[in-house]
Amino acid sequence: MTREGLRARLDKAIEVASAASSFLLSHENLRRSVENKDANDYVTSADRASEELIERLLSEAFPEDSFYGEESGRKGESPDCWIIDPIDGTVDFMSGFPNYTVSIAFRDEEGIMLGVVAVPRQNEVFYALRGEGAYLNGKRITTDEEMEAGRSLAILVPPHRRHERLDEYMTDMRRFYDLASDMRSIGSAACSLCYVASGRCSMYYEMCLHLYDIAAGVVILEEAGGRVTFLREEGDELDIAASSSALHARMLETVNG
Repeated sequence: MTREGLRARLDKAIEVASAASSFLLSHENLRRSVENKDANDYVTSADRASEELIERLLSEAFPEDSFYGEESGRKGESPDCWIIDPIDGTVDFMSGFPNYTVSIAFRDEEGIMLGVVAVPRQNEVFYALRGEGAYLNGKRITTDEEMEAGRSLAILVPPHRRHERLDEYMTDMRRFYDLASDMRSIGSAACSLCYVASGRCSMYYEMCLHLYDIAAGVVILEEAGGRVTFLREEGDELDIAASSSALHARMLETVNG
């Protein structure tokens, strides 16, 4: 796709993510309308409504593009595809915890080319286009390449949907305690990647993710100077290690034991 086409899609994705954020902020009452999709995996009426809004607005602007959404699956055959997570951090949204996000990425034949992550409660919009850097509310962001491992903050997320992998996670977490200063888990993969991209954290490790959880955040982090490694790809599930470039080798050593 041409650079002009990609820039047009980035501009529209920022606009649509902001519209979805406004919708979610004004419909947080829908957080009580919950269904189970799988073990510890939920969907609210707001997830579906947000995805419908995002898809409609993007389709109006780019009717030839296809879609891959968390709630509605795959639509269309075009290699130019929007990857959507209408609420990344549904449990956060259900609980009134402020770190849920709207995540929109775009993929063409060359790969995932742009990402937008909006954090409605924080009034923050992270975004990036391949080759043009990463931004937060219009200001350039970069990873913190000077942070020492022993003083760093790591985001480590238990496998809440795959409890059978908890022992494996706890082994890795114990190693991280010898590497980093402190740990967090904030409930949104997209937000976690953006927090590393903006230097708020230095490392992020999570198991059992899906492409729509991370597509936008990966572009933003890499454009901010960070690195991402997919540790395991099994079916639709991914394990991810992401960090500043300076700490990535040590992070991989920690995860791999």
